[in-house]
Formats: sequence, C-alpha cells, structure tokens
Amino acid sequence: MQKHAAYIIKHLGGTSHTVDVIIPDKGINTAEEAASRFWENGVPDNIRFHVIPYPKMPRFLGHYVVASYLYSRRITNYFSHKISTADILFGKGYTLWHWLARPSRPQIPVIVQLHGLEMFQSAYAFREMLDKMLMRIPAVPIIRLTDYIFSYGGGVKEILMKQGKKEETIFEQYGAVDDFWLNPPPQPKENGLVRKFLFVARNEFRKGYHLLFETLQELITDNETFEIDIVGDLPETLHLKDPRIRYHGNLTAEELKSLKEKCEVLLLPSLSEGFPTIIIESMARGLCVAASDVGAVPKVIDSTTGWLLKPGDSKELKDKMKAIIRMSSGNLAGKQLASYQKVLHDFQWESTVNQLASHLEKATHDYRQRIDRQQP
Repeated sequence: MQKHAAYIIKHLGGTSHTVDVIIPDKGINTAEEAASRFWENGVPDNIRFHVIPYPKMPRFLGHYVVASYLYSRRITNYFSHKISTADILFGKGYTLWHWLARPSRPQIPVIVQLHGLEMFQSAYAFREMLDKMLMRIPAVPIIRLTDYIFSYGGGVKEILMKQGKKEETIFEQYGAVDDFWLNPPPQPKENGLVRKFLFVARNEFRKGYHLLFETLQELITDNETFEIDIVGDLPETLHLKDPRIRYHGNLTAEELKSLKEKCEVLLLPSLSEGFPTIIIESMARGLCVAASDVGAVPKVIDSTTGWLLKPGDSKELKDKMKAIIRMSSGNLAGKQLASYQKVLHDFQWESTVNQLASHLEKATHDYRQRIDRQQP
C-alpha cells in the first residue's frame, strides 16, 4: 500500500492537479522532510505535504484497528480546519474511516482504496480468521459509506458488490512497475533441462509456504529435476535440506532483481491476495508465473502468461510444478515473452496514474452533477 501511494504521489507531481498529501510521521517529522523523500531538488508547486502523527500504543489483539480509528479521527480534525476546499478526498486503507462515519459531513466526494480486501477472503487458520473478522470492523462501514471505491477487479470487485456497492461506483485501478524493474530489458531465459523456480514471501500462513514445503518434499522423493530459490524471513526450522533448494532470507531490491535473471517461473501459492506486485515485477524480468486464483491475480495471469492454481491445494501445486518441469523450452519461452509484453502494455506507472487521475475527475464530476440535481 505504501509503495503504491508513493508512486501515485510522485507521478502526480507537475500535473495540473493541486494535491494535499497527508502522511503519518513514521520516520518523518516535517512536510519538508516528506517532500525530500520524493524529490531531491524541491517539491513541485502542485504538491503540499501534511504530516499527522500516528497514534502510539501497546500491541494487543485488535490494536491496529484501534490505532487506525484514532488516526482517522486525527485526519478528520486536521482536515476540517486546514484543507476545507478539496474537490475530492482520496483515502488509502482506513484513513477516512472517521470522516465517513460522521452523521453529517461537507458535500465533498470520497473515494477509498482498500487494496486486496483480504479480510473478506477465505481464512485457513483460526488466528487468520480472527484477524480478518477484526479488519472487517472498519472495512464494512467504509465500503458502505464511501461515495466511490477503487478495486483491483476480478474477485476483489465481486467482494465489493456482495457488500452492496453499486457497479457504477467502483473504479478498477491496479499497481504498476517502475523503470527499475523494466530496465534494462530482460535477456531471453536459457530454459535448459533444469527448471528454475522462485518463491518470494513473508513468513505468513496465507502466503502458502506450508503448501510449497509439502510439495517440495514430494518432488524430492520423486527425484524430480528442478531448482528453487526461496526468498523471505523463514526460520531455519522450516528449511528443507536439499541441494536443489536455496534459501536466501530477505534480499534488497537489487539482489532480488539479480536473482530473477537466473530464474524462470515465479510460484505464488497464496491462500488470499489482492494485487501482489511481486507478480508484475517478476514478469518485468521475464519470468512467467504459477499463482493461486485469488483476488485480482486472474487480471494478470492467464494461459498465455502462466498458470492459475486452486488455492490451498498442494496436490495441484505439485502436479503443476511437474508439468512445468517437463514443459518444452520453446513453450516456456513463449509464456515468458508474453509476461514481459503484458507488463509493458498494461502495468507501467505513467499510464496507471493517468488512469487514476481520470477516475478522480470523473468521480468529482458525477458527484457534483448528482448534488446539483438534488438541489431544489
């Protein structure tokens, strides 16, 4: 979410839109310091930063929800006094929760982006189910009360409509990749006899490493010919001891980019997702993708760019990995080229932010027309 917001801010700089940006004080103390994170030679005239301190509190069950509400209340108080002439409010996550929940508010359209809506997707463990139930506490009223909402499309859009959101108030908006991942263009993969997989994820149950762990054990038993690089903060107790499997821990973006040059297929056996940027960042480096059919993943992955997997099914993951291992180099190269071309065509930041600005303009115009029609 933070990365997506940062790219939007940077690409709106220098446009015809005046943008007030409210950010928390996590590592940032002043508006000038915030601006320096985006522009070395001064902030564009159309961007104004506002730093609002994020509440500090001890960790307890539901602490994030409580902190989110308190922060949204601070934003309401600040906004009411400082930025009362906006044409539209665009809130990430739960930031406009308090503003929307007020019994009366100024006639300013609100558009919210809740990203993956994973709190409404299936849970596969009790703690995960509890966390998702807590996250629905702010999500449900925000979805109901906001005038417009951004969606990743696919399964994410379906969730919004099940929550009662009308289709005409839903705008599809996706993430993108920057020049770091696109340049220089990836070299064609060698695609030799040994298939080279990549798995990148945090140590969270929903990321599906437990499924991959089980699958890799079976592939080792079957003596399959493959290699896999596993990136993330996985404890050594979860490491498999086999020369075909390499664990890297957390890597910098530069290190991960270099590793992707040596890999062929990204694996993403997640139980729930929104729009994982690891997919398009990997496609930008010439990898094709085998990913769970969750969230907005089907908006990126199809039969031309990879494979969709049934979430939570280790047998399907194993069968698909075996099929990829046996796939001809030519067929694999075709999917890799299609993956790269799809990113070039659909997921670059300039076109993404232009589309976002167009959505904001349309929402503002439609809202104003509706208000005018309601006037006596």
